[in-house]
Amino acid sequence: MNKVLLVGRIANDIRTYTTSTGVNYARTSIAVNRRSNSSEPIADFIPVVAWRATADYMAKYLSKGALVSVEGSFTTNSFTRPGTNEIVRSYEVTIDAINTLESRSQREHRESMQNNMVQNSYRNGSFSQTNSKPNNSYNQGAPKFNGSQKPLDTIGADFEPMQHVENPNHDFGDADIFINGINDDDLN
Repeated sequence: MNKVLLVGRIANDIRTYTTSTGVNYARTSIAVNRRSNSSEPIADFIPVVAWRATADYMAKYLSKGALVSVEGSFTTNSFTRPGTNEIVRSYEVTIDAINTLESRSQREHRESMQNNMVQNSYRNGSFSQTNSKPNNSYNQGAPKFNGSQKPLDTIGADFEPMQHVENPNHDFGDADIFINGINDDDLN
């Protein structure tokens, strides 16, 4: 059984593409904390890809920093790079379902804070550095999820529509599924 469950924040802008056969897909990474021996959690950045309706949902409702849960499968691919005979491998999670874990008001507050930080960083056309130490935890201010709470789509009306798409037959068309490729040297 190949099943992956992730809870984390979207770590970068969602990139959307369309294959030559008209299939929409989206790529991004999910920042997921894992436990470590130190007091600070370590974030792993997991590359993910979504297809069709799930990709459309992500492009419409999600953005960098959004708290999400992802259900999918771990996918590996490899190909030989033309001209070098180098074997390139890619590893990613193919999303079957994605859910927003923050309310619209929480999202708007987060986006407002991000916009204010950018605006306050630039003064008179130059970047202004401060001496304050930023909190680098990617889930700073995020609501805590303990697994015993009600599903978010039953709590209130200010939540974005939930998306749950089952994709048992992934049709990748001619998509460049090796965008996150690594070579054999990276594995040693």
